[in-house]
Amino acid sequence: MPTDSNISNPAARRRDAQLLVKHLEFLADNYVDQALVKDALLGGLSQSEVAKLLGMSKKTVNGHARVPYMRYAASIDPRAGERVHFDREFFAYVWGSDDAAQSATARCKQYDRERLLVESD
Repeated sequence: MPTDSNISNPAARRRDAQLLVKHLEFLADNYVDQALVKDALLGGLSQSEVAKLLGMSKKTVNGHARVPYMRYAASIDPRAGERVHFDREFFAYVWGSDDAAQSATARCKQYDRERLLVESD
């Protein structure tokens, strides 16, 4: 949470805002995109069809399809741990609800088990 010194320090507020935006972009570019790609592939679309549907390159689609879904640190900075609590809210916003976000994650892990032969928690 912001400290009194950060509230009175506009440079610190701006830096915090920029880091939060970068964190949310990271989540969108990695976790959301990966879940969308894997769900479409499980639905029977080819990588080329998924790339066209989502406006991605085939290389990007292939990368998302080959990487197991794992949570990892988005950035290394003093407040990274504080931003993690935004993740759940962000995913619920993107997917429409907490349940839908959990389903998207489960579908991603299903893809990993079936196609990548990766055991997930």
